Amino acid sequence: MSDGKQLDYEDESDVQRQVPQGSGNELPVKEGAVFGAIAVVATYLTHLLLTMIATAQSSPIAEAVGTGEDSLIITEMVPSWKAAGWSYLSVFGTGFEVDGEAAALGGAPNHAAAFGSGPGSPFFLSALFLFLVTVGGIVAAGYAVAKYTDADDTVDAAKAGVTVALPYVAFAAIAAFLMSHSYSEVPTVASLIGPESSGVLGLEASEYLNDAGDSVTTNAEFGPSTTDALLFAGIIVPAILGAVGGLLTQPRDALETVMAKVQ
Repeated sequence: MSDGKQLDYEDESDVQRQVPQGSGNELPVKEGAVFGAIAVVATYLTHLLLTMIATAQSSPIAEAVGTGEDSLIITEMVPSWKAAGWSYLSVFGTGFEVDGEAAALGGAPNHAAAFGSGPGSPFFLSALFLFLVTVGGIVAAGYAVAKYTDADDTVDAAKAGVTVALPYVAFAAIAAFLMSHSYSEVPTVASLIGPESSGVLGLEASEYLNDAGDSVTTNAEFGPSTTDALLFAGIIVPAILGAVGGLLTQPRDALETVMAKVQ
């Protein structure tokens, strides 16, 4: 009788041990969300730090508009937390817009985004560093998830790595909707819209300034393209790089798969 009970107990133990293995086939969404969130926050804070330093070293536009004692207008810099978001998104190839019309980040005045703001940026040479931090953060997160969940093969490793994209989608949506800036001063609006021959296509300064050109009638809204932010910074790039990070945990299997495809 005791032997029968012991066999039953061992069978039940085997079943219990098999349950976690069955659940291992599911995507590690929670783990991916945690590692992805850490990577997103760390990357954005890096952009924010360099952007704050660059902002402190930059001077806003100061220009005389009209005549009289109050003709000199000293404009304000774009807040660093917004400019850091622009810097972050530009690494992924996100486009920018002025009231729905395509515009370049380098053409926006009074910001010191540490990446993608052109050769005139005080931190132009830091672009490579920020690129490596942003891309490397995703790859590292994908690697960490696959390693933490003990992915058995290349397929499971790639799937685990893709899950880090979830926080990137959330942050891209937040950045697209909150990190836009409204230019309301004559010098900045005129600089943003630019001349008709070389300015933002589809927009004219007369749409934002009065006939005399010394007063803003309509603010100019500059910010990231929502579609680009969600697609590139939220889904495509993080998913691909996260999968690459996961595959790095299975280098031999990944290489054998590639060689088999080639042959």
